[in-house]
Amino acid sequence: MRHTYWMGVLIGAFFAANAPAQIVYSFETEDLHGYANSAGDGWQVFRAQTGVTHGDYSMAVLWPSTSGGFRWLGSNGARDELLPYLQISKKLLLDVTVPEERSVPWANMVVSLNGPAGYDWNQALGLIGLPRQSGTRTVLIDLESLPLPNPNVEWFQLNLGVNAGDSHELYFDSLRLYRSACEMRAFTFDNDLQGFNIGDQAGVTLTWVDGKMRVESEGGFKWLFDGSATNLAAMVRRGDLVVMDVTIVSAPPDGWGNMIMSINSPAGWGQSNYSAEVAQGANTFTRTIALDYRDATLPPDDNPEYCTLNLGVNSGGAMTIEIDNIRIYRRAIEGDVNCDGCVDDADLLSVLFEFGSTAITPADVNGDRVVDDADLLMVLFNFGQGC
Repeated sequence: MRHTYWMGVLIGAFFAANAPAQIVYSFETEDLHGYANSAGDGWQVFRAQTGVTHGDYSMAVLWPSTSGGFRWLGSNGARDELLPYLQISKKLLLDVTVPEERSVPWANMVVSLNGPAGYDWNQALGLIGLPRQSGTRTVLIDLESLPLPNPNVEWFQLNLGVNAGDSHELYFDSLRLYRSACEMRAFTFDNDLQGFNIGDQAGVTLTWVDGKMRVESEGGFKWLFDGSATNLAAMVRRGDLVVMDVTIVSAPPDGWGNMIMSINSPAGWGQSNYSAEVAQGANTFTRTIALDYRDATLPPDDNPEYCTLNLGVNSGGAMTIEIDNIRIYRRAIEGDVNCDGCVDDADLLSVLFEFGSTAITPADVNGDRVVDDADLLMVLFNFGQGC
């Protein structure tokens, strides 16, 4: 009987092996946390099996076949599904997939937190870039500027406002907490511009201002070349996202600005096709943005002859921004509880110390809301990975 028990635990751990911890929303149930009720007027929102990054299902959002445009998707307002997670972190990650042979000129999203009387419409400043071309990308949702309601509020919902410049097709999955423990620090601008320069481009200047890199552009597309950091190649080979804090000092007159990136190494100019939105309207604000670069060509090894980060900024007219604290977000390794890139004794101890806990914790490796034998076995199965 004892062997049968452990066999069951092993099988359970195996089937949960792709379940990241601290998931806020997965889309396994037909109600899709209420978003399914947002369909209509030619829009479609339904459970799908394309773009699945957790479990068996994703949430499909299809724009009308004849046009693009904007629509709010409202969640179900189940307080206990959402509020406990946002009390831990108001930065979230969401996987978004564009199917093959689908593309649009632009796509983005806004997010709001809503509740009953006393907690009215609260929309976060700043657009979030949605993928435009085929593939899966991870977007960062920064809600740090928004207040959270009283814990006893009757209902509380997370609404997504999606927009695109043509009919589009997206699949959302694995809304989860952003973990600062997974960050690898690359550029801090404590003393200088860390190698970033504008080359011979006109219409853009770079200056060091109070520990930040200030970019003053007359508009249009400009490259910021050759950011150089110790161990940059090793970091980008282990990550998926370039994350940075951006302040809009002076908003562009046309109200839009965005950013792309490339990694330059002996492997070539590795440019990602994901575009992050920076500006929104006439607003001035600070928030965290992320650039998914998993489609870019990476350095061939951890110690190439050279490796630089390049940022491309674009705007509808003159824009001044400040960039600070550029870091690489580490790619998840199953069983790496503390997100240091190595599954080792520290991860085993984390699970053992929290054994039996039903809290929202990274020690719940398989995301089933209890730290138990299955989590311990997942660490053991992956022991030594990344080390």
